[in-house]
Amino acid sequence: MNDVAISSDGKILAAAGWNGIIKIWNIQTGECSKTLSNKPYANMNITNATGLTPEQKSSLKALGAVEQ
Repeated sequence: MNDVAISSDGKILAAAGWNGIIKIWNIQTGECSKTLSNKPYANMNITNATGLTPEQKSSLKALGAVEQ
């Protein structure tokens, strides 16, 4: 974990990690309500993408894309 902040009303917690991901938590329920990333292709599915070289796929994955 890199940093943690709690809202002024004590209802929301934001946690930032070294991996560039920020999670927003509802303190009352303990549920993660949102996940944010600084990676421009976060969770972009490139599983059936055509015309990409292995190097391009590797670069996209480094920027957050996934291949399932």
